[in-house]
Amino acid sequence: MREIGIVTRIEGDRVLVECKPSSACHSCKGELCAVKNRSIPVQNIHHLPVQVGDRVEISVPSTQALSAGFQVFGIPLFLFIVFYLSARYIVPHVSEGTQIGWGMLGLGLGFLGMFFWGRKSARLPILEKRWEGSFPEDSLEEVPEH
Repeated sequence: MREIGIVTRIEGDRVLVECKPSSACHSCKGELCAVKNRSIPVQNIHHLPVQVGDRVEISVPSTQALSAGFQVFGIPLFLFIVFYLSARYIVPHVSEGTQIGWGMLGLGLGFLGMFFWGRKSARLPILEKRWEGSFPEDSLEEVPEH
């Protein structure tokens, strides 16, 4: 996945890039995430000479995006099942509603854990290149993958 954004802050090898919502965002009927531009922390592992205001291309490897999707949704679902099933062994003759409550507790803890783990994760998108010269504003919304 590749996107174009504008550098808003530089902190060593980490760069904060503001990306405009893509055309896929505009086609969504929910429109909740397309309300604002997104600020994304990015690693500048290639040590590209960028300054605040530069237009840059960032990328997230497909395997990393797939892995993140599993972690965000798979782990909480797994914890829901574990908590749901373990409720029967912890409290004999437990009702179905109580088991669901335990499962929801596991689901909530899973989402909360993934939220805090994701904030500390070092796996950030990568700054690929800096755009030189003029760049049409329309192209800021979507960049095709190479």
